[in-house]
Amino acid sequence: DTIKLTEATQRREMLANTFLRPFAQVDGMAQLYQSWSEQGCAFHYVSSSPWQLYDPLAELCAECNFPAGSMHLKYFRVRDEMFKRFRPIRRNSKVGIIAGIVKRLPERQFVLVGDSGEKDPEIYRFLAKRFPNQIRAILIRNLEVRPLDKRRLAKLQALPQRMILRVFSNTDEVQDVICKIREAR
Repeated sequence: DTIKLTEATQRREMLANTFLRPFAQVDGMAQLYQSWSEQGCAFHYVSSSPWQLYDPLAELCAECNFPAGSMHLKYFRVRDEMFKRFRPIRRNSKVGIIAGIVKRLPERQFVLVGDSGEKDPEIYRFLAKRFPNQIRAILIRNLEVRPLDKRRLAKLQALPQRMILRVFSNTDEVQDVICKIREAR
């Protein structure tokens, strides 16, 4: 739900948007990312979507003119899901993937962009605490179906003030983030 309309919080809609309907982008995200790309940003697309959806996701990115970047999807097998509760932290989890990228690129600064639908705010908060010198901003697209409540927002707001935190509904609200990061250097 960050770049592709999935509606992951509503199972029936998620399945329909994944298997029955053409993939659709979130309004304004491709243009926002293109703007950031023109300012020198590199992209790593990290999703909880299974790797089996790589081709249609790559097509969506190409058709909508999302900037090129690495794509990291969840390695999914039914057998893995059966044992999931016994392995709380997996390397192919969103936390593990992003942490691996951040560790491999110690000189780079990161802007984490997600949505309020599932666990992005909590994941990004954890990562920001773990990598405070590299993660410079957390941007959460506020979904109508599961908006960021006061409790979840308060936890994000407890991060250091030098970290840019924005909860947004429209991409215009976060267009200036890269400039703000550069000004703070």
